[in-house]
Amino acid sequence: MTEANPERGLSRFRFLVIACLLASAALVTSCSSLVKYKDETIPQPLTPVLEADFDVLLAQLKPFTDLDSMRATRISMKFIDAASSERYRGAADATIVLKRPENIRLIIQVPIAKTKLAEMVSDAEHFRVAIYYDKYKRFLIGTNKADYNQWRERLQGKKEAQSAFINARPFHFTDALLVRPLQIGKAGFTYSLQEELLEEPDTKLGAKKGARVIRSFYVISEIEITDPAKSFGILKRRFWFDRNDKLQLKRQQVFDGKGGLVTDVRYLNYTKLSTDSQILHPSVVEVRRPYDKYSAELNFLADSTEFNVENLPATAFVLENTEKLPETDLDKPESK
Repeated sequence: MTEANPERGLSRFRFLVIACLLASAALVTSCSSLVKYKDETIPQPLTPVLEADFDVLLAQLKPFTDLDSMRATRISMKFIDAASSERYRGAADATIVLKRPENIRLIIQVPIAKTKLAEMVSDAEHFRVAIYYDKYKRFLIGTNKADYNQWRERLQGKKEAQSAFINARPFHFTDALLVRPLQIGKAGFTYSLQEELLEEPDTKLGAKKGARVIRSFYVISEIEITDPAKSFGILKRRFWFDRNDKLQLKRQQVFDGKGGLVTDVRYLNYTKLSTDSQILHPSVVEVRRPYDKYSAELNFLADSTEFNVENLPATAFVLENTEKLPETDLDKPESK
């Protein structure tokens, strides 16, 4: 029998101990680095986050859906035309009058000089648009629900196609300001409630450069059931309530009969717009029309807005072509 070598066994034992110590040190170092590493570019949730149920959010909509009429005489309005090489510099002055169900009159003027650039009216079915701006003079008559994409395509390359005033319709602003009441309890409609999270730059004092945060919204979706047998419906509207800012309505999306997003409205900077009302209203309303290739920003100046105006004159929503502008009825075939 071979005699064991004590020194060799001791050396092997020492080697194993050293190997274990080195492995442990590497593991500790690795774990320490993993635990202590900090990436400040990872978006952090904004706090506090408010809790609410469906009924509470409906109450937040009431200042919009209960509004019967409105008149604002001092609005700073800016158009952004995505299709045009020309950009509108600065903002125009605007006056707007609205009355339910869907009446609106919008007057757009040059600041200070008060020269009219455009004037628009519409009711539940038809609209009229007078464009006084020299480069695009025209008087348009049309139907609210009609599709005039082909008409716009015929004008490609012509001056008329390159103006946001040509694409703007007064009823685009009606839905934004006179929000239609929800169809609660009405057959054929259903509603859902969910949370949406959006990333945005961190603007708080002391935030790191490039830092981003996550803002939380409650979103109510309005769905019209179009095929009960298949339990199928079309999304009609979505309302976004900011859980990080008093549950204020911050966005309304309006969809067409095919589920396409036609109007995207943002509501910003809530404040008191009337000395006669304690209710806060958005002082900035952004109306985006992606398929019409324009957006408009309305800034309501303080103490220039009346709500639930009584005795609006019958002529408030009448627009005639008194300037003898070139007239186009969009529902009539184009003359050859």
